[in-house]
Amino acid sequence: MREALDSLFEKAKTICILGHTRPDGDCLGSTLGWKNYLKTRFPEKAVTVFLMEANSKFSYLPGFSEIRHDIPKDEFDLALICDCGGYDRLGEYGRLAKNAKERYVVDHHITSSGEEFPYHTILPDASSTCEISFDLMDERYFTKEVATCIYTGIIHDTGVFKYTSTSSHTMEIAGKCMDKGIAFSSIIDDGFFMKTVNQQRVTGKVLLDGRLYMEDRIFASSLSMKDMESFSVDQKDVDGIVSVLRETKEVDGVIFLYEVGNNTYKVSLRSNNTALDVSAVAAHFSGGGHKMAAGCSLKGDVASILEKIIAELRKQMDAPDFPSNKQ
Repeated sequence: MREALDSLFEKAKTICILGHTRPDGDCLGSTLGWKNYLKTRFPEKAVTVFLMEANSKFSYLPGFSEIRHDIPKDEFDLALICDCGGYDRLGEYGRLAKNAKERYVVDHHITSSGEEFPYHTILPDASSTCEISFDLMDERYFTKEVATCIYTGIIHDTGVFKYTSTSSHTMEIAGKCMDKGIAFSSIIDDGFFMKTVNQQRVTGKVLLDGRLYMEDRIFASSLSMKDMESFSVDQKDVDGIVSVLRETKEVDGVIFLYEVGNNTYKVSLRSNNTALDVSAVAAHFSGGGHKMAAGCSLKGDVASILEKIIAELRKQMDAPDFPSNKQ
C-alpha cells in the first residue's frame, strides 16, 4: 500500500488534499498531517488542502490558516482523499477529486467500500484515519508538526483513547507523537474539552431539552437554527455536543439533531452498547461512520426524523437477545 502511494506522490507535481464536509478532528488531523509530511518530504511539490471552514479550536494545527475554502478550476495531478470513501461526502470539493489525474483514499469508515477508487487504503478496524496515515508515512519525515496533527485525529476519533477502536498500536503511535515534543496535554484540553461560554450554554439547553425514547433506552435532543442564533453559535460550535449526550448512564445510545438548512437536519448517532451498530442505521439513510459513532442528514421536522431513526434502531434493539444497558 505504501509503495503504491509513494509512487503516486513521486509522479505528481501538484497535489490537492481533501476531506469530508463539516471536517472534524480526524479529518483535519489527517489532511494537515499529510500536508506537513509532504512539504517535508517533497518540498518542491505544490500541496494544498481544500476543506469547508472548521472550528477555530483547531487553529493550533500547523497549516490550519493555509486551508483553502474555494474550489478552483485547476486540474491536480493527485487528489489525496482523507477520512471519507465517496465523492458525495466531499461536497462541492468532489469536483477537484473527479478532475484530478489520479486519486488515493485513506479512510477507516466501515461504510466506505473504495469501489469508486482503484487506489485506496481503507481499514475499518483502525482507530482513525490518522492512525492509518501514520502507518503509510516514512517515519524519517515524521516531524513535530506532523505528530501534532496525527495525535489530534487519534484523540478525537477515540474519545481520548476511550472507544473500543483503541488498540495497543493506537497507543504506540500516540507515544511516538509525544516523543516528538508535542503539547499533548493542551491538544486534549483545547481541542477536545474546552468550550466558550456560549458553547457551554447551548450544551446546557440541549441537555435540558433531552428526552428518553424507546422504553428509556435512547436519549435524544435537538437544536434548531433559531436556537443556535439565539446563543450566537453555528454548526462548527455544536459538533462536540453529541459526545456529552453519550455520557449518559443506562442508555444504549444517543441521538443529536441540529438544523443545517430549512427543515434539513444533521443527525449524529452514538452507541453506548457494543451490541448496537449505529453505522447500520446511518447507512440506511445514506450516511456513514463507525459501529459506535455515525451520522447522516435527513429532511423533515424533528419528530418525524426521530420516528424514522427509532424505527431503524428497533430492528436491532427489539431483538430478543439484545443485551440492553437499561436495568
